[in-house]
Amino acid sequence: MGSSDFFDEQEHHCGDKNYSADNFLQKGTGKGSKVLIVGESLSKNGWRKSGKAFYTAEGKLLGTGRILNKLLLKFDLSAENCGFTNIAKCYIGQDKKSLNICGQKCWSIFLKQVAANDFRIIIPLGKKTLEVFNNQLHTDFKTGELYKIVLGGKEYNLLPIFHPSPANPYGYAKNAEIFERVYKKLISII
Repeated sequence: MGSSDFFDEQEHHCGDKNYSADNFLQKGTGKGSKVLIVGESLSKNGWRKSGKAFYTAEGKLLGTGRILNKLLLKFDLSAENCGFTNIAKCYIGQDKKSLNICGQKCWSIFLKQVAANDFRIIIPLGKKTLEVFNNQLHTDFKTGELYKIVLGGKEYNLLPIFHPSPANPYGYAKNAEIFERVYKKLISII
């Protein structure tokens, strides 16, 4: 297996003390700079290759980005103008068992990224990302509920949602219900 084959198979940054807080962090613009969307891990064809969250190297918006855009439209936000990072700073391919381990080992990098910005709300995408938050914060947060959390001495709002992947049957409909239910609270936060 050549080095490029390994890059396609896996890429790990677990606990990398030299990992830059700006690496794989999309800073939001306008009111989107107050929102941090947190995905699971680096995707094979996403910004690991394109340099832009939710886009392929060919400039095509991924399905997750399209669904997020539909969900965020009513807030005058989009996947492109919100902050974005992944809880695991690793590309793990199909090895989903590594996601929780990598996410926990990358938690310090995530905290560094959050501290370096002025986010007001953090939106974890999906069950696996929420598991890392619950493990690290010793909580039992549920998808679809709005919480207050403290990270590094600063308070944030946390809204875990279903992963907005086109493969997830809850990706749009259930998330649309969540955003509708917390609409007024979110508008006041951002």
